[in-house]
Amino acid sequence: MTRLFLIRHGNTIDEETKKIYKGSIDIPLSQAGINKMRKAAAFMSAFSLDKIYTSTLSRSIESGRLIAEAHKMTFQMLSSFNEVNFGVWEGLSFEEIKQQYPREFSLWIEDPGTHPPPGGESFRSARKRSMAEVKRIVAAHEGQTIAVVAHAGILRIMIFSLLRMRLSRLFRIGQDYGCINIVDIYEDGNSVVNLLNFTHY
Repeated sequence: MTRLFLIRHGNTIDEETKKIYKGSIDIPLSQAGINKMRKAAAFMSAFSLDKIYTSTLSRSIESGRLIAEAHKMTFQMLSSFNEVNFGVWEGLSFEEIKQQYPREFSLWIEDPGTHPPPGGESFRSARKRSMAEVKRIVAAHEGQTIAVVAHAGILRIMIFSLLRMRLSRLFRIGQDYGCINIVDIYEDGNSVVNLLNFTHY
């Protein structure tokens, strides 16, 4: 069995003025986000990790670094774990997107696997790149415990893909800032989620 800790980055500085769809925009952690990830790192220090991966975006790197420091480990950055690109929606708030792109937003919420944001990346495309990396990592670290520090959209995609669930239901699970998910992957290819959206550390 290979265990994956799938961890979302902490709060970001945009929340201090306007919470936006960040996607591929590189936005760092806020002080609240740093504090939250320090608590997450302290919680994670109770678990033995063999490898830590992050995306190449600073909010993921900063979060992963705190976890790595708690384990006295290094970490590796992979662009395959970058957040979904939200196209023209990036930099806009939830309300602004609903007002400016009502039809596209409605279709996306109804089935994000089929309807990408205008000019953005489809969740199917994001699944292809992220799951190719997950399969490589699981093969390289069979029987080990791995942490991936990434983003809400890509983590949802990974969890649903590991459980072989339809992406159209993606928004039925929460992924709060700093949350920890645990997914065990067995030799027969089946996966079990043992912890979901955990932030009570």
